[in-house]
Amino acid sequence: MRGSNVVSSVHHLKMAREHFEDFRREFPEAMGSKLFKTYIDRINWIFKDLLAYPHLTQAVRDGFKAEIESDVFAIPAISEKVALLNPQQRDMIEATIDAMLSGVEIKISDVSEKS
Repeated sequence: MRGSNVVSSVHHLKMAREHFEDFRREFPEAMGSKLFKTYIDRINWIFKDLLAYPHLTQAVRDGFKAEIESDVFAIPAISEKVALLNPQQRDMIEATIDAMLSGVEIKISDVSEKS
């Protein structure tokens, strides 16, 4: 899929930043805390550089910004949940995601309530 590697790299950088920040919160006086602050600053520089790169369209920069601001841990959480589904349910989820990516509007209704 076009661009998925770039989006994945943004997620991995953001996840690394989150882990470094978590370490710094837990161990603010540790030697690694100062080192990880440097890494956090470098990751932030990469994000700023991506958002300012003049050869990208504004739509692409807006997409990067949305990814940078998103919940980075949502994707692994979704993957863990999908792995618990049976094969038919996973196929249905994949088909739904494919439809969403192609621009189809998906409506979900709660049918668990019995009338």
